[in-house]
Amino acid sequence: MADPAVPGAVADRARPQLTIAQTDLLAQRMVEHCVRAGVLPTAPEGLWEGYHRLRPLLYDAFEIPDTHLTPLAARLLYAVATIHRPQRVAVLGCYAGNLLGWVTAPGFGPTASYQGTHAVGLDVDADALVTAEGNLRRAGFGPAAVVVRADAYAAADFAHLGPWDLVLVDIDEPGARKAGYARLVERWAPNLAPGALVLAHDVRHPVFQWDLRDYAARLLDLGAEASTSLPVDVCGIEITRWGTAPTGARP
Repeated sequence: MADPAVPGAVADRARPQLTIAQTDLLAQRMVEHCVRAGVLPTAPEGLWEGYHRLRPLLYDAFEIPDTHLTPLAARLLYAVATIHRPQRVAVLGCYAGNLLGWVTAPGFGPTASYQGTHAVGLDVDADALVTAEGNLRRAGFGPAAVVVRADAYAAADFAHLGPWDLVLVDIDEPGARKAGYARLVERWAPNLAPGALVLAHDVRHPVFQWDLRDYAARLLDLGAEASTSLPVDVCGIEITRWGTAPTGARP
C-alpha cells in the first residue's frame, strides 16, 4: 500500500511511491542519522506504531489548503518530538497547522505519549489561523495547544512562556521570503532551554538556497552545538540542537 501524500505536497512523480513500510524504514534511518549527528538521543521502541495510531486521525481531521509536507517529513517531525519530548513548543509561521500538528501531537495530540506544558503556533494570516484552530480541535488536541495571530519576530511577547524546548521555523515574508530565518532564531535564542531543538523547514529547497546559505553556520555562532540537514523531500528540514549551557532563559 502506498503512503498517500498530504494535499499540496511535493509528489514523487519521477519515481514510484514508497510503501508505508519502506517509508517507515527510511524515516528510521534518518532518525539514526540524527543520533549519530548529535541532535537526538536514541529513539525508543515502538516509534512507528505510535505514528500509525496518530496518522489516520490527522489525515481525517486536518484541512490543508496548500502546503509542502510529505509522509516522510511528517514521520520525522513526529519522531523528533516523540524522542525529544519538548514541554514548550513554538511554531513560527504555522499557517494552517500542518507542521504544527505533527510536531506537537506527541505531547498535545489525541494519542499523546507524554503531557506537554504548552504549544503555540504563530502566524500573521488570520484566515489560515482559523483553519489551524479548526484542525487542532477536530483532531482532538488538548487546550494547551493554541494558535495566535502574531509577528514571529515578537519573541519578547512570548518570553514569559519559555524557556522553549523546541522551536520550528517556517516563515515566508513578502519580499524577503526565507532570508530572515537566522535573525528570527536570534530573537528567540535568549529563551531557548538548554539542549533545545530548532527545526527549520525549506532549507534544501532550490528557491531558498541563497536565502539560507549561511543559516546553520549562524546558528552555531549563536550557541548551537550540532546541526544536520535532512532530505525528507525537496524542501528539507534542518535540525539544530542548542547548547546545554543556559542562554539567558529563565529557570
